[in-house]
This record gives sequence, C-alpha cells and structure tokens, in this order.
Amino acid sequence: FTIPASYRYYSAPKLDPDAFLLAKITGWDQYNLQSGNMNVFFEGTFVGKSYLDTRTTTDTLDISLGRDKNVVVQRTMLKEFCEKKIIGLNKKESRTYEVSIRNKKKQEIEIDIEDLIPLSTNSDIEDAVLELGGAQYNKETGLLKWSFKLAGGEEKKSRFGFSVKYPKDKVLSNL
Repeated sequence: FTIPASYRYYSAPKLDPDAFLLAKITGWDQYNLQSGNMNVFFEGTFVGKSYLDTRTTTDTLDISLGRDKNVVVQRTMLKEFCEKKIIGLNKKESRTYEVSIRNKKKQEIEIDIEDLIPLSTNSDIEDAVLELGGAQYNKETGLLKWSFKLAGGEEKKSRFGFSVKYPKDKVLSNL
C-alpha cells in the first residue's frame, strides 16, 4: 500500500536536542493492518525498526521516522537573565531559557516543541512563571507547547522563564 500521511516534527529539547519526524496517518483502519514489528523506510532509506500497535482507539496513527539532523533545536540558559538571591530565610532562583529552531531543509516544516516549567507540590516552595514566549501553558502540569511553521532556511527563537522561592536549608536540582 501507499498510505497518505501528513508529516510533523516533534522536539523536547530539555530531554533530547534532536527533532523527530512523525508520520500522521488518518483513515488507517481501512487497510486492515496487523499489530507487529515493522521496518521503517523514509525517502528510500531504512531509518529503523518500530512496533505497529493497531489496537489504538485514536483516528490518527503516529509513526516515528527517526531523528532529522536538518532540523536543529537548541535550548540555552540565558545567564544574564538568571539570578540567585537570599531573601530572609528563603532563596529565590530565576531562570530564563531560549529555545531556537532552525530549518536547514529547503521545504517548509511544522514542528511542535515541548518544555516544562517546574511545579512544586511542597507548600514551602513557591514557583512563578515569568515569561511564556508565546507558548501554550498548562498550569496543572507545567507543560509549555509551541507550534511553529518554518520556511526552508528559517530560524525562530522563543524565551520562557520562571522563578522558584524555597527555604535556604533545602537543595533543589533540575531547575
């Protein structure tokens, strides 16, 4: 079969700086596909092995086509916008990050970028959003999501920032 698909990139630069190409297939149930191991080819090149799970209840089947080194995503901490303060019995740290996406391909791409703002469940620790950089923000999970269209050769940048206030006798990691 030749199955039509729409293509979209995904990246979570805090976890992995690479962009992953996803093939999104709608109407896949008409092909009577079976669950099982599969070899994935893209543009005539073997890109890896995967598992096709047809027991999904969604109308869109997502298949990863692997990393694409022609889409460059970088997450950089902007030191000039970061600070640590001691305020009475508390420490306050603020962080600002810049996410840049560069499309080294000739054709336009669509990409979803996800990152996180730390949320605390401890009442002694206060977190605050300083800047969202145009991202959709989920207050319950701390998830930031950007969706971009980039023309061939185009680069876009976005910033986000947060602060965390906590007792100075505590140590926080992964800010």
